[in-house]
Amino acid sequence: MKKGIIAVISLAAAAAVSAGAFFYVQNSDKKDKENKSKELAENQLFNIDADAIGAIEIQSAEGSYKLRLDGGKWVNAPDSENTFNVEQSKAKLICTTICDLEADTNYGTADKESKEKYGLDEPYVLTVSDGDRNYTLNIGDASPTGSYYYAMVEGRDKIYAVQSAEINSLLTTRFDLIESKIIPYSAEELSGISVKREGKTVYELTLDPATGLWTLPDKYKLLTVNQTRPSTMVTVLTRLSAEQILEENCTDLAKYGLDKPYAELTVSGTDGRSHTLVMSRYGRDASKMTHILVKDTGLLGLYYTSDLDFIDFDIFDIIMQNVESANMYNISEFSFDCAEASDTFTVSDGAVAAECRGTAIDLSMADIKNIFTSFYNSFSYISITATDIDATPVLADPVLTARYVLSSGEESKVDLVSTGEGSDCYVFVNGKYMGTITSSDFISGNDSMMSAYKTLCEFSGLEPNLK
Repeated sequence: MKKGIIAVISLAAAAAVSAGAFFYVQNSDKKDKENKSKELAENQLFNIDADAIGAIEIQSAEGSYKLRLDGGKWVNAPDSENTFNVEQSKAKLICTTICDLEADTNYGTADKESKEKYGLDEPYVLTVSDGDRNYTLNIGDASPTGSYYYAMVEGRDKIYAVQSAEINSLLTTRFDLIESKIIPYSAEELSGISVKREGKTVYELTLDPATGLWTLPDKYKLLTVNQTRPSTMVTVLTRLSAEQILEENCTDLAKYGLDKPYAELTVSGTDGRSHTLVMSRYGRDASKMTHILVKDTGLLGLYYTSDLDFIDFDIFDIIMQNVESANMYNISEFSFDCAEASDTFTVSDGAVAAECRGTAIDLSMADIKNIFTSFYNSFSYISITATDIDATPVLADPVLTARYVLSSGEESKVDLVSTGEGSDCYVFVNGKYMGTITSSDFISGNDSMMSAYKTLCEFSGLEPNLK
């Protein structure tokens, strides 16, 4: 009987201990969660609507800056001593970073000694405002490992550790705040581009508002601009930003090799104004970086040379270098005449059939069509190798003449006349010199016009009309 009573008492005691342990653990977990939630809440430094921020103020050892959002654009505040255009991306980055800034941990209540220890006695002070209240963050030193910055929030007494990646987005210098965009125009506002090297204008492009096409000066009117070239230039120039701003008002040009610049680029806008960029490739990184001085503002920055290939262009680089004489599908007849042979071909609408000296050429057969097309393209597409607008050649003794009768009935003619130097030839179109030079190497030899002509004759049952 006693044993039974003792067993019951033991079970009851064990149950009580177990229940006590359960409630202890449960209460401990609850307390841990509450402490964790409290810690997370304490480490949430700000909860601001980034789009509502309309003012930014910065106080640092370098200087003080006051920015205001005006019509969706960040500008220097009216009471600011600064007048530079503001780098919009930097101002926006400050807003999006601070709006939900969190700390990883905190070091408890701050006192004079700890503030001095963590560089918070003379902090970098950043204040943003949403119109209802101000939010201020004091930033001190970086941690010894560089992983964190020590910071305090105005109105709180704790010191926090915030990840460096976040703080680096908030820290800024004067040069970070200065707009790094190189020209003040959008693509639609840019109307002219010219480049000088060694004091001489290399090329000049003007946008024709009537056609929307870029043109060269009248001196080069016979040349056709490759429209993708200026289009690419406009895209680059209107988006180009400095990798690093070096000086705000540069006057010592020799310091950066700008007294003897590599090139000068002038852009014109639809506002009737122009802006000149002076460029130098100077210093040990000259192959990678180009110094650019905005002449009318004195702003000097470093830019990647690879983005500025167009300052090395010549006229030849911005014109069409492959010229189509006439499209095979838009002609009714063509002929060629060179030192080795001459012949004439008629072509049906859409180039579905052809005829030469009374012999039909069946272009419905794929192999014949390919041979015929290769022959036609061998001389109807002219590859320009150089320009010479100052030359005044006479159209005489052409090494090749190609004539075309278009489906509309119009006629066109291309003549190549030797320059007297190797295989170079002046290009004439409809009797007029085009200011361009090509090579006559394509006429004879392997994979040439003549070899394609002979192959076509062989497959079509024709004898080549050789001279």
